[in-house]
Parts: sequence; C-alpha cells; structure tokens
Amino acid sequence: MTDIPPPRNPRKLLAEMDARIKVRDIREWDRLKRQVEVKWWESGLLALLFVSGAAMMVTIAKTVPDDSALLRNFIVAWCGLFVLTLLACIEFLIVKFRALRRMHESTTRTLDEHQAALKGIRDYLEAREEPDEEDSRDR
Repeated sequence: MTDIPPPRNPRKLLAEMDARIKVRDIREWDRLKRQVEVKWWESGLLALLFVSGAAMMVTIAKTVPDDSALLRNFIVAWCGLFVLTLLACIEFLIVKFRALRRMHESTTRTLDEHQAALKGIRDYLEAREEPDEEDSRDR
C-alpha cells in the first residue's frame, strides 16, 4: 500500500468540518428553541380551559333530566370527575412543557459555558504547540 498524502492540510480540513457541523447544530438548536419558546396566546389558553370546563359542567347539569335525583346526581358527578380529569391532564402537560423550557434554558447556559471552557483549552494547546513548530523549522 502506498501512502497517499491528503489533498489538503488535515488540520484545516478538520477545522472546516468542525465548523460545518457546529453551524448545522446551531441552526437545528435555534429552530428547536423557536418552537419551544413562550407564545403570547399560551396565557389565554389557561383562562379558556377554565371557562370551557365550567361551561361544560353547566351544560351537563342543565341537560340531565330531573326525573330521578339519584340518577341526575350520579351523571353530574361522573361528568364533573371527567371534566376535572381532563383539565388536570392538560394542566399537567402545560406544567411539563414549562419545565422542559426551563431545562432547555439551563442546558443552553451549561453548553455555552462548556464551549467557552473548551475554546480556552484549545487556545492554550495551540499556544503550546506553536513554539514547537518554530523550533522544528529552525533546525
């Protein structure tokens, strides 16, 4: 086998590939960030959820016939439990989404700190390598 020299400087090629991967990751991260950021209509969603639940309970209470009080109370109780369960599940999802947003913000801060530390390490290593290259050129 013959050793074919690379067509380009391997360090430069590695730096270009690293930059392309970072650009792609940053674009993907930005797209995901825009998808999970707080929207203006989310606060109104909670009020709408409460109003719709109350309206559903009033509708159920008014449409059940008054023939049997026991049957009417049973239907209203089960429908009330259903509405409360539905509202609790939606509220649970909203709380989880908010926690995911906070987690995203925390992760972003941590990644930025790690990237800054990694850049410092790379700069330090490059500074240590430069004198060695100059010494080898002098010889």
